[in-house]
Amino acid sequence: MDRSPWFASLVAVCLVAAAPMALANDPVKDLLDREVPALKDGTRMSMELVERTILEACARRKFTATVVEPGLITAHWESRGHSFDVSIPYNESTYSIRYKDSVRMDYNPAKNRIDDAYNEYVAGLNEHIEAGLDDALDRFKKALKPSKRVARINPRTAV
Repeated sequence: MDRSPWFASLVAVCLVAAAPMALANDPVKDLLDREVPALKDGTRMSMELVERTILEACARRKFTATVVEPGLITAHWESRGHSFDVSIPYNESTYSIRYKDSVRMDYNPAKNRIDDAYNEYVAGLNEHIEAGLDDALDRFKKALKPSKRVARINPRTAV
């Protein structure tokens, strides 16, 4: 009697049975104290500009975001019965994205593990926030620059 086909079948069944558990085996990755960019001289964007940038990034990533109070946004993501909530505390110099709650994301509070899709969505949100803050800083920098227009004299109308 050859045991190799039986053993291979047993291994295949175990791998298929373990596959759903692998999805919920990623640790929750809170993104803490991410830097809000500033000008070289240390001038920072206002809280309102940081808030608006985070809200725009949330909207682009299909999160429903709410300002709870100045310095704190909660964001909700949902798709096909799966959902999660994060809190986003922020100020002029830093922001964080922290896990708050989830539904059907296989969250295990004892091990602080969750479906890997959560970390992917949060990483994507963070990328959008970073890009938005960089763009906002560029606009902020341009707004602070004094206009260097030199008055030109039109030779036809000059007297």
